[in-house]
Amino acid sequence: MADINVDAACQVAHAISVHAVDNEFDYFTAVDDRKADASETGAGMIGTVEFNSSTLYRYATLDVDALHRTLGDGDATRAAVEAFLTAFVRSMPTGKQNTFAHRTLPDAVLVRMRDSQPINLVGAFETPVRETHTAGRVELAAAALAKHTVAVENAFGERPTASWVTQVGEKTAVLAGLGKAVSLGELVNGVGEHVALALGQPA
Repeated sequence: MADINVDAACQVAHAISVHAVDNEFDYFTAVDDRKADASETGAGMIGTVEFNSSTLYRYATLDVDALHRTLGDGDATRAAVEAFLTAFVRSMPTGKQNTFAHRTLPDAVLVRMRDSQPINLVGAFETPVRETHTAGRVELAAAALAKHTVAVENAFGERPTASWVTQVGEKTAVLAGLGKAVSLGELVNGVGEHVALALGQPA
């Protein structure tokens, strides 16, 4: 039924590491707690789980106009945008949590609102980040992202209509100049207010 098709208002890129990554292997065994034959010994199975630890760049874009056309309501659109922002920032993979306890939060969140077209800034990491004795991957990645953002926007005459940054500590302080430095809650609320105004709704 082609007449009920809906074009997605959101696009999410695969997360990539900003540096070279070497995978590790976690060897495990699984033992049967209850065996039919008490004389049986050994594991029920053995295997390995491949894993790595990396600093990631994640990117998503949300077409507010398209979302509004789909939902047909300004308040619902604002609520959806705010919910998406919160979920995208705070969501964590659910697989293998008991094994790896992946409970980190981002070191920096950059949101840029545009009225032209979305811009993925992944080109900042075309050259992999290499940590030094004085600077780690997060600090160098933040610097690369800040530099690339300014370079791209200057080259193409792109300027965001609004921009917010949530960043943690001194390592990502270089990103604070790219937008209004706020907490995550303030960022989400600020984006929501701009969405409401753009749709002609009271902020």
